Amino acid sequence: MWSISAPTIAARRAFSLIELLVTVGLVGLLLAIVLPSIQAARSAARKTHCQNNLRQLAIAAQAFHSAFDHFPAGFQQRAFPNPPVYRGTSLFARLLPHLDEENVLTSWDDIDPVQNASGGIGSRTAIVLPVLLCPDDLLESNPVVRGQWYYALTSYGGNGGSRTLDPAGATVDGIFHTTGEVSEPKPNQRPVRVAQIADGTSHTVLFGERSHADSNYQAFVDQGWAESLHSWGWWGACGGRKSIGHVTLASEAPLNYRVEYSYSDAADLPAPFRSAAEFQSIVNRRLSSFGSGHSAGANFAYADASVRYVSNGIVADILRAMCTRNGSESATALDP
Repeated sequence: MWSISAPTIAARRAFSLIELLVTVGLVGLLLAIVLPSIQAARSAARKTHCQNNLRQLAIAAQAFHSAFDHFPAGFQQRAFPNPPVYRGTSLFARLLPHLDEENVLTSWDDIDPVQNASGGIGSRTAIVLPVLLCPDDLLESNPVVRGQWYYALTSYGGNGGSRTLDPAGATVDGIFHTTGEVSEPKPNQRPVRVAQIADGTSHTVLFGERSHADSNYQAFVDQGWAESLHSWGWWGACGGRKSIGHVTLASEAPLNYRVEYSYSDAADLPAPFRSAAEFQSIVNRRLSSFGSGHSAGANFAYADASVRYVSNGIVADILRAMCTRNGSESATALDP
């Protein structure tokens, strides 16, 4: 009789501690190599997304110009008997039909613009528009509430030139400013036309990015010295003297400007850090400065609809040249 013996089964050998540690170390090494590449790819994708948003804004502004023979006013401003005395319509609201968002304007109130922000969370100005938001702009909340008014924020601002805040001292040498009988700094200012861009459309900025992050600035906000960056930048701004500051930016401060001191140092600092009143000059500079949440620079859309990434090291004079429409700068000097 034949007998069948059971197959010999080799005993399983467990991983030794050394082998386990080597394996874990190799996995950690691979992650250390791969993760930065993944993060860099995601960062590049967010920056590209932002660039596409800015390109759409520039094309929309060009389409508006083709329809009306001028760019939209930064803020089309009128006077009313009751506060807020200054009311109007922002450049972003005027661009909505050219951004495939004409439904937002279906029932827009042009007679009393501030009513567009008075409907609670359902206000027309409270509508969050993805095309106006950079994925690297980290906002605490959106929309925001200011008294009885509701506003959604934007990560972008129109080019207001050398200075846009305070409006009484605005330079009106960019592309977007206040217009109308009560415009500032002069009454009856008019919108800008392409023919007025003497420096050339490929060298003059239409839109740039806004940064909502600044820990030192926030320290002054916490003491009641300043308005929060996280509640600033209403795309549908429609009431108040500083409405133009919500929708435009300027070259007065360096790119990605941050307040250099914290409130904890204020007692030992010179002006303008010694009091809330003095600090308003810093507030105006910070609220109106170009910047972004990207690494070491920011995106800009030019009047020819091209989009470029500009590094933080840009010389102040060149940044100002990019933001003035008729500064008579040479083409070479304007290339960042």
